[in-house]
Amino acid sequence: MSGRPLAEPQSLSQLPPKLLEEVLRQLRGTRNDIIRFGVWNIRNLTDDEFNHTDDRKLLGYFRQDLLETRFLSKGRRIDLIQLWHWYDDQMSGVEPLLLDREEVFLNIQDKDLEKVRKRISEIQSFFPTLRGDDLEAFKRVKYKLRRTVLRLTYDLHHLFKRLEKYRKNTFGPGSPAPHPEGLPREAVVDVPEPPPMADHDEETHDTP
Repeated sequence: MSGRPLAEPQSLSQLPPKLLEEVLRQLRGTRNDIIRFGVWNIRNLTDDEFNHTDDRKLLGYFRQDLLETRFLSKGRRIDLIQLWHWYDDQMSGVEPLLLDREEVFLNIQDKDLEKVRKRISEIQSFFPTLRGDDLEAFKRVKYKLRRTVLRLTYDLHHLFKRLEKYRKNTFGPGSPAPHPEGLPREAVVDVPEPPPMADHDEETHDTP
């Protein structure tokens, strides 16, 4: 990327149809991976279960979800931040997006994408606590971290549904959108929608 100027800023709604389709395809895969591998344990605990689960076990759940998100083909573990950046580095022009064998550099400026970026950054700020073995420090942040993780799933879902709406508006109700040859689109409803939740971004207390 050295010596190459950043592309002109674009919103997601400004993307041409073929580019929008590829951005949506990759977001779908990233969202599904995050929900299947990155927030699985915590997302599937009810509030009551979370409140009554041993803190050492909760710490293990968070570590498994966020620090050891999944295995790659060579057995290397990646964390949630790496998983997200495989997608977002293409949205921010760090890496090119490949479309019809051509490299396209993007500079996406979008309020809903920024929300997801903010959640990812907030989660990353908890990593030192998760990597440490200070159970008391974990107890002080566990509720705030849980809220942030759950909001990430909500914000990802909202961003995905917006792109789906753009795609439908672009191609019309009667015409399925094209997709790159050899890259079939996954089912849209293969992960459950997150429950609605109030968005109190400035909430700072760490009690349930």
